[in-house]
Amino acid sequence: QERVADIQLAQQQIGIWYKILGTKYLDKKMYGEALKCFQSALEFYPDNQNLYYWVGVCAGYMSHQALDYGGTGATEIRYNYLKLAEEAYLRAVQIEDRYVRALYGLGVLYVWELEEANKAIPYLEKLLSIDTKNIDAMFLLASAYYSDYDFDKSVEMYDKIIQNTKSASIKAQAEANKKQVLDVQDTSN
Repeated sequence: QERVADIQLAQQQIGIWYKILGTKYLDKKMYGEALKCFQSALEFYPDNQNLYYWVGVCAGYMSHQALDYGGTGATEIRYNYLKLAEEAYLRAVQIEDRYVRALYGLGVLYVWELEEANKAIPYLEKLLSIDTKNIDAMFLLASAYYSDYDFDKSVEMYDKIIQNTKSASIKAQAEANKKQVLDVQDTSN
């Protein structure tokens, strides 16, 4: 019994060590090594939403290093990293459906990386139902609405940012973005 308990404790420690090592690599912006560590930690803790979130973050960063010079096939590598990030964020949200950081990660991934803004909208709306004052998520959702040609909702979101921020620079950015949306909306009508 004692030997079994010792082995179980050692295995728990290995999973924790991988997580700690992954965060140390993150601190040094060594995303590839961090990704490997977090994936190894998931072998010990497969229901840990934080580990899935960090896999998503690292995979997103790693997608940027997959440059396609001369048709080497690196675009496929980039896409695979992005799909890994998507799966990881989705798994984190499946485990903890109110996990704001993973919801935001999905939003960034869909709006800026995969250019599927329509997929981001429900996740960002859910995020803002949980964290109603998250200015970054509001900007991202406004961009998602804009990309999805829902100009009215985009303008409403920029208005919400303007109402909720105390920062003059953020307010100015929201006003400039709102003007851009209104200008596009006027030319499309």
